[in-house]
Amino acid sequence: MHTSAAVAVRPPPRADMAGLIAGILAGCLDIRSLWSIDHEPFETSVAQEHLKLLAFADAATLHRLRKSPPARRAHAELLVVTDGDVFQSAWGPGTLSGSLARWAWRQSSPREAFYDQARWIAAGADACGVVRVRRKALLIWQARDGRIA
Repeated sequence: MHTSAAVAVRPPPRADMAGLIAGILAGCLDIRSLWSIDHEPFETSVAQEHLKLLAFADAATLHRLRKSPPARRAHAELLVVTDGDVFQSAWGPGTLSGSLARWAWRQSSPREAFYDQARWIAAGADACGVVRVRRKALLIWQARDGRIA
C-alpha cells in the first residue's frame, strides 16, 4: 500500500490562496509537488495577485483538475506536468502546453528553480520579436512518500 504524508514548504500568500491550494491538494492526492511560477529572479516570496502554479502529477490528475468547479479556479492559473517534462493547462485564461526541457527548467535548491520563457515584445510600430526571459519558481508544497509494509 502506498501513502503520502504532506509537508508544507512555504506559506501561501494570503488566506484565500491558502484555501485554493488546500483544495487542490485535498482533491488530488497524486500531486507530488506544487510550485508558484512566473516570479522575477530576485523575488523570494509568493505575493502575486494572480497566482500561477505548476503541479507535478499525472494525466489522471490533470483531467480531474480540469473538471473542478470554476469558483475554485478564481485568480489562478494551473499547469500540470504529467510525465516529468511535458505540461498542460488545467485552468487559467489561456491554453498553454509545453516542455520543462524547452523552458530550461533547473532546480537550483530544494525550494527554488529557474527557467526561461519566450515572450513577445513590440520593437516598433510594425515590428515585434521574441525574447527569452529568465523566471523563478518557488516551491509551495511537496509530498513525502512512504510505504507501509
